[in-house]
Amino acid sequence: MSLIILVVILLVVAAILGLMVGYGFLGGGNPSNIFNHDLWRGVINKLNPS
Repeated sequence: MSLIILVVILLVVAAILGLMVGYGFLGGGNPSNIFNHDLWRGVINKLNPS
C-alpha cells in the first residue's frame, strides 16, 4: 500500500515540475505562476470558449 502512495506522490511532483519547466523555462513565464488560479482560468477559457 505504501508503494502505491509513493508512486502517486512522485507522479504529482513530476507533473508540477513538468508544468514549471514548460511554462517557466520553455514558455518564458514565471515558473511560480502555475499556482495562480487566474492563469488556469485563462487556459480553460481558451480551451472552452463559450
